[in-house]
Amino acid sequence: MTRPRRAIAGLVSTLGAAVALSGCGSDADTLTVYSAQHESLVRTMLEDFTEETDIELEFRDANDSELANQIVQEGDASPADVFLTENSPSIDVVDEAGLLAPLDQATLDQVGEAYRPSSGNWVGFAARTTALIYNPAEIGEDELPASMLDLADPAWEGRVGIAAGGADFQAIVSAVLALEGEDATREWLAGLQRNAEIY
Repeated sequence: MTRPRRAIAGLVSTLGAAVALSGCGSDADTLTVYSAQHESLVRTMLEDFTEETDIELEFRDANDSELANQIVQEGDASPADVFLTENSPSIDVVDEAGLLAPLDQATLDQVGEAYRPSSGNWVGFAARTTALIYNPAEIGEDELPASMLDLADPAWEGRVGIAAGGADFQAIVSAVLALEGEDATREWLAGLQRNAEIY
C-alpha cells in the first residue's frame, strides 16, 4: 500500500467495511474507491469520511463483477484503494488474485466471524436476505420447499421464476457451491434450468 494503513483502517471503520487493496492505490492525500454499492448511499458515507478526515476520495461506480475484473486486470498498478461490493463472489475474485491487503484485527473484531473469510482480507458490513415469494392462492404453506435446493425437484417444473443473470443469483450459486460441492450444485442448476422461467 502506498498510504498509511491507518487511513485505510479509518475508512474501513467509517464505512462499516470495505477491502483494502494490496500494492494498489493513488497518492497519499487521496483514496480511490471502486464501488458496486448503491451510489447515493456510498457517496453520502464518503462525503462524511472526507469531512471527518480531510482525505479526498475519488469514486468509480460500476457493477461488482466489472470492477473485480478491472482490479485483477490492473493488478498492482490499480488506482483502487478500497473496493465496496454487494456480493462476496466479486471480492473472492480479487482476494484469490492476491490483491487485498489484510485488515487489522481491530477492524475484523467489529464484524462477526460468520461475515468474514478466513483470509482476514475483507468483511461484510450489511446483511441482505434472499426471499422466496409465493402466491398463497396457488401454493399452500404446507407445500413450500424446505430448502432452495428443493426447487430443482420435478414437482416444481413450471412453477418457479428466477432472475438468474444478476449478481444476487451468483451469490446464491456461490453459497450452494461452498456448502454442497460442485456435483450437487451442477445437479441443482440443471434442475432449476428445467423447472424455472428465467428472467
